[in-house]
Amino acid sequence: MRGGLTGPMPKNLARALGAAALTGCGVLAAPPVVADADRPTPPLLYGFYDVSVDFSKQTFNGAPTPMPAKTFQVEYTARCDVAGCAVSMDNSDDLSRNPGAPTVFEYRWNNDRWETSGDYPYLCDRMNPASAVQSVRSDYLIPNPDGSFSGERTITVGGAGCPGEGPGTHWLPITVTPISPPSGPPTGPPTGPPSGPR
Repeated sequence: MRGGLTGPMPKNLARALGAAALTGCGVLAAPPVVADADRPTPPLLYGFYDVSVDFSKQTFNGAPTPMPAKTFQVEYTARCDVAGCAVSMDNSDDLSRNPGAPTVFEYRWNNDRWETSGDYPYLCDRMNPASAVQSVRSDYLIPNPDGSFSGERTITVGGAGCPGEGPGTHWLPITVTPISPPSGPPTGPPTGPPSGPR
């Protein structure tokens, strides 16, 4: 006696129950789908760095246009979320020289490097904000084993360009090297390492 029924089980019911049992076993045997929480975090820039802009190797449309190299202390911050990681370079110290420049440059990880690109007021006379012309500034930074980064900057000037120079592309190498925080009272929130992707 099976649950109040007597006699043999009808063939259609037996097939249906057998198929349901096999399907249930298949579901139990299938590997679970798991989110990839172990995504690699790219080498981040956070804290203080010397940014060395090697103007001595600068070119304009491929022709050498050397100037003295310059090094600036810059603070970077990083954040990671489900969309990936971003790094921000504080540019506020340059606003007294170039008030139209962005206060922050945001970098995104692309394959093996950090990249940023956007509109930028290029000063034809480096210390004169009235000489600004519109351009697009693009940087990329590749991590080095010692914790530094190296890359290139291009500034593509459109329109009429600068007087006596015209439109074209400035190119120069850059390096970014970690340094100890400057002494003195803190000027902002702590810049410890960010948490990885969540």
